[in-house]
Amino acid sequence: MASVLIVDDDIGIRATLQEVLEAEGHEVTTLMTAEDALSSLKKDEPDLILLDFKLPGMDGLKFLEHIKDRNSNIPVVMITSHANVSSAVTAMKLGAWDYIEKPFNLDRITLTVQKALDNKHKDEQIAYLQKEKNKHLGFNEIIGKSYQIEDIFKFIRQVANSPRTTVLIQGETGTGKELVARAIHYNSVRASKPFIEINCSAFQEPLLEAELFGYEAGAFTGAIHRKKGLLELAHQGTFFLDEIGEMNIGLQSKLLKVIEDQSFRRVGGTKEIKVDTRIISATSRDLENKILENTFRQELYYRLNVASITLPPLRERKGDVLLLAEHFLRQYNAEFKKSIKGLSPDAEIMLSEHSWPGNIRELKNTIERAVLFEESNYLSLKSISLYESSVNRKIYNDKTEFDIPPGGVSLIEIEKSLIEKALDYTNGNQTRAAKLLKISRETLKYRIKKFRIEVPLKKS
Repeated sequence: MASVLIVDDDIGIRATLQEVLEAEGHEVTTLMTAEDALSSLKKDEPDLILLDFKLPGMDGLKFLEHIKDRNSNIPVVMITSHANVSSAVTAMKLGAWDYIEKPFNLDRITLTVQKALDNKHKDEQIAYLQKEKNKHLGFNEIIGKSYQIEDIFKFIRQVANSPRTTVLIQGETGTGKELVARAIHYNSVRASKPFIEINCSAFQEPLLEAELFGYEAGAFTGAIHRKKGLLELAHQGTFFLDEIGEMNIGLQSKLLKVIEDQSFRRVGGTKEIKVDTRIISATSRDLENKILENTFRQELYYRLNVASITLPPLRERKGDVLLLAEHFLRQYNAEFKKSIKGLSPDAEIMLSEHSWPGNIRELKNTIERAVLFEESNYLSLKSISLYESSVNRKIYNDKTEFDIPPGGVSLIEIEKSLIEKALDYTNGNQTRAAKLLKISRETLKYRIKKFRIEVPLKKS
């Protein structure tokens, strides 16, 4: 179903067109003048406009010019008599999608309208795909202004220029390792080829091997047909192995062969299959410790770790928290068709103070949940549910009042003084000081560094 606006001064024509299009399931609005239509467009844009060439006041051609001046992508189908076909052709040169002649052929009306709507839908899909591609190319999904983010951007640009170099991305769960992998791919010469990914922790060893390398018919029970593996599908593109540390050590040997020889065999197969793909891997585990535990092959580690980067946890780039929150707010406003304007001051404080053990993923989920349940114009404490929320609510609901002197007061100096007193009271014990101030220890450490506070030495 689409929304269609009919602009025609003939009541009979409006009624006929409305009846035909509503029978096709469309939502139809009819107006008599171009002036009324312009006013209507300020409130809502239809999917299609049927526009009479001759109208009282502003004519159809002038109205069409107004629409195109707005850079609108609404398809416009002109309604004209046989005598004005040449004028309708002129209108098409100005941006009209098509025209239909009076007296109407009803089948022609429905066919023209459907073609125009199909074309609009296709244009929107193409625009969306181009926008998504541009997001990858422009790093738009990696949000932040901290120096750590600038270092990540620099790394991506450098590595992208070397399309064969293996890359290892390390960092805690939820820090955005997949986004970095995608950015490397879409900024490389492989950008037009596939980006294939697999999470190694999501499969048991036999299934993971079959997913990676594919299998021949009869290789195991249930293998009725030959199946290509993901590595084969990633030919000339990029293959991203997330949580590589979870891969069984036996399978690690086969992956090492792929990297060294650029070839592999399907499960149950004898033929060597050549593959040209860049390997990017990611892990939230300490691979060097796993090597010491004999659960990760040292040779594979060296081959994966040609170029490596460790992504910082969100608690180490506090200045990016609100930027990310606003980004996710815009995203979920669009998804849930809401118009929440921003974060309340209390919500900003709560988000800034939280330690974010789940990193960006936790923040994203928090904002999604908050947008879904928020009923006011701003995200409030009520809609934000965090692990530390009960502590935070107690702080923000405190009714303690402070007198402000006539000459004003420095909030920074007060905060610094409170931290110093808490540290002095606890003899430099930061965990106890954080509890006194009702903030997390990570937040306290961040503010000690920010205000350059000297922590008193613990007395024996």
